Amino acid sequence: MIELIKNALNIYFRFIITFLLLAIGGEKIIAQDAEIGVQSKPTTLDSNYIKVFPNQLTSRLYLSRKFTDLQIEEQKDNRTLSYEPNSSVNLGVGATYNGFTLNLAYGFAFLNQAEEKGETKYLDLQSHIYGRKYAIDVFAQFYQGLYLNNTSSFNASFQAPYYLRPDMRVNMLGGSYFNVFNYRRFSYAATFIQNEYQKKSAGSFLLGGKVNLFNAIGDSSLVPNWPVDTIFQSFAGAVNMGGFQFGPGFGYAHTFVYNEHWFLTFSLKLNLMLGPVVYEIEGVGITQEWQLNSGVDFRFAFGYNSDKTYWGVSLIQDQSTIKSSDESLFANFGVGNARINYVKRFQLNDKWKKRLNKIPF
Repeated sequence: MIELIKNALNIYFRFIITFLLLAIGGEKIIAQDAEIGVQSKPTTLDSNYIKVFPNQLTSRLYLSRKFTDLQIEEQKDNRTLSYEPNSSVNLGVGATYNGFTLNLAYGFAFLNQAEEKGETKYLDLQSHIYGRKYAIDVFAQFYQGLYLNNTSSFNASFQAPYYLRPDMRVNMLGGSYFNVFNYRRFSYAATFIQNEYQKKSAGSFLLGGKVNLFNAIGDSSLVPNWPVDTIFQSFAGAVNMGGFQFGPGFGYAHTFVYNEHWFLTFSLKLNLMLGPVVYEIEGVGITQEWQLNSGVDFRFAFGYNSDKTYWGVSLIQDQSTIKSSDESLFANFGVGNARINYVKRFQLNDKWKKRLNKIPF
């Protein structure tokens, strides 16, 4: 298992570095901790569909919640064990200038009161890079402490609102790269970076690939020792499960615009993922096998956009799947980020333009 993880990490970092270098070639971007947009040359897009705001400051106030979850699904009876972290809701401020974005957020106590869900310790790093011709996602997530969100569905007599697993850890490393074909008329950045304005409805086909390394670990079986373990028999006693997967994908993204300002954006990417899967069953041992599984990346947003203001809600969801040897059960590892944004754009005077233009991006 250790050797497998070392090899997977080596391949993962090579994949990310290679695709970042390929994507950056010919375009200027700056890396930071959340979202990245690329300042476009006006000649590369159709101004009837997309408006850019060069040398304007895009400022934002937002609420966000990042998460990693584990869904153990039994398809015959349509039953699912839904483990989620008690991650914080964060209040943040941020700004974008010519494609460079800086966001700062904090999980204030008045936004986070759910003590009955236990304590989650986590490090969640996500970067979403929206170039004119591509979209890149990179994430590294390490969560410890989850709760069973649908506890009462499986154990109505359980004496607490939720079955808590402070020992459970879910770790995910991954990344994807997708080409945006209709880049002259469709803008990811208009919805998710807010430094552009999608004036008319447009969409684009997407083509690329993804790589993920992930696992879930517990001090005892990840399936509770209730009558439910007979439903999830193939995973009963599993204290460690995970895999390394890579493969190609395709998809489609579209922004519908109503009355020039109201928008609804969706993006769906389907991936065919191949790689080794490892299970450790308590009292039995470790099993490794190669599997072919599906992966799904989904984005959704709606709101209002104009020359001066933007408000909207958005959801980014990435899911990877492994299955039991008898294919009766599926374990879905999810990565997500939900946000509410309020944005104002400002014209800067010459003094501030000179100061910001000195920043090396």
